[in-house]
Amino acid sequence: MSFPIPTGSYVVMNAMTHTYLNLLTFNPVPGAIVCSVGNRLGNDIVRLPHTHRKPSLISQWNVATTESTGLTIQSFGTGAFVSYEDYAGVVTSDSIYSWTLEQNNAVPYAWNIVDNSTGAALAVEGNSTANGAPVIIAVETSGASQAWFFIAKVPIPGTN
Repeated sequence: MSFPIPTGSYVVMNAMTHTYLNLLTFNPVPGAIVCSVGNRLGNDIVRLPHTHRKPSLISQWNVATTESTGLTIQSFGTGAFVSYEDYAGVVTSDSIYSWTLEQNNAVPYAWNIVDNSTGAALAVEGNSTANGAPVIIAVETSGASQAWFFIAKVPIPGTN
């Protein structure tokens, strides 16, 4: 069963590792999706300076329902979408990619982020708490390692 969250901007935290969904440095599309610990070693929850742009929030995500089915997860900082490609794994894309949120049964108030195409869910590789740990797609969708909290944020004007 799917329970959509309201359209808005969120910080997305893994329930098992307590790390945040993030982008690896400022890699161009397709860039790696990783988890960060919020300690400024990656593009974390702080405003980071760009050489040609204003600061942006890389670990903040815009979540919106799609016209047909599911929802999109888009980086507030770069505008790239979270997607999955067989050859590259969980990466960013310039194209809209559809996901579904399913309530996680192992962790109250948490959601599985499920790929509409494969039925697999996002997870942190090896349940790693390391900064920059890769985000992967896992067939198992009922464990705590696939559980994600969506923490609502208010976008900061002028950051993107």
